Amino acid sequence: MKRIFAIIAAGLIAIALLGADKPIPWWKPLQQIKAWNLNQKGQKAYRVNEPEKALKAFREAKEVAGEHPILLFNEGTTLMALGRLEEAEKSLRSSLKGIPPQQVREQASAHYNLGNLYFAQKRWNEAAKAYIAALKRTPNDWDAKFNLELVLRQQQKPPQSQQRNQPPPPPPPPPVNEKKPMIKQLQGRLTAPWHGERDW
Repeated sequence: MKRIFAIIAAGLIAIALLGADKPIPWWKPLQQIKAWNLNQKGQKAYRVNEPEKALKAFREAKEVAGEHPILLFNEGTTLMALGRLEEAEKSLRSSLKGIPPQQVREQASAHYNLGNLYFAQKRWNEAAKAYIAALKRTPNDWDAKFNLELVLRQQQKPPQSQQRNQPPPPPPPPPVNEKKPMIKQLQGRLTAPWHGERDW
């Protein structure tokens, strides 16, 4: 029995000496587990269209884990679903600052959601920049390409005073196999909050 305790103690000492400059406090892994569980709770609520519950869970996780980019992204995405766009923009921008450069998919998702936010506010230039930033990270994202095309069409429209004097142009044809593509893009397709398993 003493031999087992000696092996465990030696292993713990080796981990403490090898892993970091300072030993990790014993409660940190417990905090991460709690934050991860709250994040999962928020995920489930978001998936069943309960954004208020999701937001509460993500904010509780933030209290435990701090300003983690996953939680900021999830909070911003949920705030968008609730129509609280100013708060959503702040959270999404904060998440972008914390996402490491090598996590291009996560960065692209944050830029994509910012593009949707700006699109909803008719901030065409900022929406175009956000979709382009998403496409630089994930060039084959058809949703970002489609939304960018919609933004570019909006930017090419003349001001409303000029539109009154001219007959309206014919509507562009919808993409193949798409009924109501704009509704799908702007109402049904937000990049869902992250599970975050590989980031904890």
